[in-house]
Amino acid sequence: MRHRLLVVVVVGFWAVMMASLARRWLLEVKPQLVPGTYLAVLTPERRNYQTRMGIYVPHGPSLERVGYTETVFFYGPDEKYNITNTTRIEAPMTGLLSKLGNLRLDTTAVIGKNHALERLTVTLDSPAVKAECWGHVEGDDLVLRARIGGVESSERIPLPQGGLVASGLSPLYALPPLRVGQRWSVAVVDPLTLRPSTVEMEVVHRQPLDWAGHRWYTHVVDIRTDYLRARAWVSRHGEVLKERTLFGLTLIKEPLPGGTEEEGK
Repeated sequence: MRHRLLVVVVVGFWAVMMASLARRWLLEVKPQLVPGTYLAVLTPERRNYQTRMGIYVPHGPSLERVGYTETVFFYGPDEKYNITNTTRIEAPMTGLLSKLGNLRLDTTAVIGKNHALERLTVTLDSPAVKAECWGHVEGDDLVLRARIGGVESSERIPLPQGGLVASGLSPLYALPPLRVGQRWSVAVVDPLTLRPSTVEMEVVHRQPLDWAGHRWYTHVVDIRTDYLRARAWVSRHGEVLKERTLFGLTLIKEPLPGGTEEEGK
């Protein structure tokens, strides 16, 4: 009898402690701080926001700049966001990167007042393929229509309410403040095939990174698909400073003209 009472007391104490920790976690980690959602990305300071990254490929012992990718968040009078990405690779490439040479990629996503995706468009122009894609949300699904080389197709994929959809060279637009151990996923429309997939992200550790004349103490984010691996270095403000992409390219954030950069902590 005494043994059973002791077990009940221990289990009860453990249950109370776990409930207390869960409540504390929910209070400290607010929904708008959870990565992988538009609610986390579209903070008030990003209502009219622009970020630009140079695109680099290996060239001997160094890196050679071959283009850029620029993302603009515009908050309109209708209280919706238009997120546009312009990507240009202006140099021919060989080997596995040949499909990315002389590439022009343009994407637009419209985000409603409820911080959920409403529709998106993707256009791709390259020597290897010319393609267009249109998407809109129906209930809990993202419905995609694509035209590649004159051939049309359609696909429907599940999309969590408020879930983020990426359609450029990177699944990371911008992020909330991170902590080691966080994991999340993002729906991605592959810009070369216009086929959807899921990319998994995990914050694995912190690491210093020299960028723009300062030492930044970044969170390192591992990016994974079923068969590819990539990595990003993210500042404490959620700015992606450097990324080795799933396509084998390196992206490095470029300071905007007239902008100021604060040293990372």
